[in-house]
Amino acid sequence: MKKFIVAAVCIAAVMNVKTYVFMGAEPVGSDPADKTPIVLFEDNFDGDTIDPTKWERCPEQERCNGMDFWDDKLSYLDGKGKLILETRWNSEEGRVHSGAVQTADKFSHGYGYYEASVRFPKAYGMWGAFWMMAGDVINVDGSSKDGIEIDIIESIDNEQNKCNHALHWDGYGKETKSDGKIHKDLNIYDGRFHTFGLWRTEKNYIFYVDGKETWRSSGGGICPLDGYMLLSCEASADMGGGTSKSIADLPAKMEVDYVRVLNTKPPVTANPQKQLPAYDLISEIFRTALGRQTN
Repeated sequence: MKKFIVAAVCIAAVMNVKTYVFMGAEPVGSDPADKTPIVLFEDNFDGDTIDPTKWERCPEQERCNGMDFWDDKLSYLDGKGKLILETRWNSEEGRVHSGAVQTADKFSHGYGYYEASVRFPKAYGMWGAFWMMAGDVINVDGSSKDGIEIDIIESIDNEQNKCNHALHWDGYGKETKSDGKIHKDLNIYDGRFHTFGLWRTEKNYIFYVDGKETWRSSGGGICPLDGYMLLSCEASADMGGGTSKSIADLPAKMEVDYVRVLNTKPPVTANPQKQLPAYDLISEIFRTALGRQTN
């Protein structure tokens, strides 16, 4: 699903502004949108080269106490509209190599709505993530107002059909603090693309999967500071990475269809004719309009 369907196509065309309106049922407990949704960032991963004006490969480095190594070669476009983050076993080094990209120094933002469409693999001992780093996460002051790591989605324990949202602040040592939500029934490992969203507001961090709210929290206080996005894969020995079971599941690929950021979450309006989840309805309209099937 590469483009949202615009509710007021003629008006948006005249104004030259992308305006998104979802169809379906209003998520329970959602905050009211008081702005017209406007796209601030969008990448549909067209072409065969990662757009250097939007992304950079994360610096090559050891991860997870040396079990994983972020490798530039394992982040690439497939030429079919997908970003690929690959995870491979390196037998010579006895560890996993994986891909990761970020918008650091390219794009950062604060309050707004962040969304990615991702197809996660099942691979024991590894996980993929769509996440953000805002402000100074390392500073320890008992609050997340000055900096926070926001894990919009992590596929940790994917072999058990689990995934999670998480918030981390006050560094990564003994003073670190966290809040999170583990899900066991979202069925995101069915081989399809699913949407994962975060609405950063002045009151809450609100998380969505396939257009439905799945968790909200204020962490240790709302951080108003700009943050950049990351998409990554990695493996951990603590979760089984490097074992024969883990190696048997590799190579694995995390595929990303699109990433976009709006100034606010698009409103959801009722459709009296057909009550479908927003992502299904838009995909259906898109297929009909173009006469072809989308993932």
